[in-house]
Amino acid sequence: MRFFDNKRYNKIFGYCFAFITVVLLVVLFLFQWDTVSSFFGNILNVLEPVIWGLVIAFIMNSMVKRTEIILGKTIFHKKPHPKTSRAIGIAVASIIIIAVITLVIMAVIPQIITSIPGIYDGLVNEVYPAVETWLTKLLDDYPSIASAVNSELENLTTYLSSLLSNLASQLSTMLTSLLSFANSVLNFIIGFFVAIYFMASKELLQMQAKKLIVALFPERIYHPIFTFTSSTNHALLGFIYGKILDSIIMGCLCAVGMLILQMPYGMIISIIVGITNIIPIFGPFIGAIPSAILVLIAEPRKVIWFVIFILVLQQIDGNIIGPKILGNRIGISSFWVLISIIVCGNLFGIVGMIIGVPLFAVVFDILSAIVKRNLTRKNMPTETSYYSMAGVKIGSDSTIIPAVEASENKVTESEAVGDEKDASGEE
Repeated sequence: MRFFDNKRYNKIFGYCFAFITVVLLVVLFLFQWDTVSSFFGNILNVLEPVIWGLVIAFIMNSMVKRTEIILGKTIFHKKPHPKTSRAIGIAVASIIIIAVITLVIMAVIPQIITSIPGIYDGLVNEVYPAVETWLTKLLDDYPSIASAVNSELENLTTYLSSLLSNLASQLSTMLTSLLSFANSVLNFIIGFFVAIYFMASKELLQMQAKKLIVALFPERIYHPIFTFTSSTNHALLGFIYGKILDSIIMGCLCAVGMLILQMPYGMIISIIVGITNIIPIFGPFIGAIPSAILVLIAEPRKVIWFVIFILVLQQIDGNIIGPKILGNRIGISSFWVLISIIVCGNLFGIVGMIIGVPLFAVVFDILSAIVKRNLTRKNMPTETSYYSMAGVKIGSDSTIIPAVEASENKVTESEAVGDEKDASGEE
């Protein structure tokens, strides 16, 4: 859209409009963050079934493709039946996903139900008497601590009485949480059907998306968009499937180790360790802390051995299993992995900690492509090591002169000047 006949004025107007828009967005985010977060939160709540559908479709896509390839080589090798192959592929992927979710639920729920009495007995019969004996001995030996504890007990009693008086509001909060959980489950089920419809009309949606991008952007922009989305799709899919496989292996190894060491709650702890292992860096700690508490409640003497076993298991995963499966699929350094987990974890919780790394990898690839393109236009090297050399004069016509060589050259030149002065003085 042109507002002026002169191209120069249109360009100036575009830059001014973009600058004002950016300034307004920055001010809005800085001073009206609550309003912005509430607005985007409402949008995410409305689009939650669609988001679940896209995520499930992204996971299903590889399984559907593999099923179609197998059917094309075996059953439909003489005459292709794309619609039938697609329907069978969607059915196979759906069965696999439902089976995995059902197996996890069947493995976790019964274990939790049967473990609750044991956890309660351990707390009442072992942990509570041990803590009571230790506190009694400590208070007898140190009277000053006893007075401080009595004061804190009085404060605790006051807090408990106020908590009981506000029990109605607490129950309403719990009811709200249960309704939110039920709503999330319902959105997941709706998203599953959205994913099925998405996979059934995948090619049509892709063509419509490409048509829209070509209509909105010039050729120099939409070609890089298509190339980037294709490479990003393969990288993200490889990372997600690799991380899931790594977590399954870790859960199985943990189950075997718990069985050999005769640790309590082996199945629950193995599932916790396997699921939390999907989260990079912090996942092992998130899974190890509640697992260690369970072991401490059941058999306190084995908790040290359990911690040692988990540390050894995580070292095996970090140095052997993880690199073998994932390789260098992330494409970003450990520093940016940590930053991505912290930022996305604070914004989106546990889900953000899981998807933060691939999201940052996508952003990092976009920035790397932009930087490489701009450096190429300026006839500058794209290797990062070039810019780490001390004493390098940055410029397209510059010569690479390390700092040591530069200092040596300066010394040589000064000596030469001194020799010339001495020679003139002798003459």
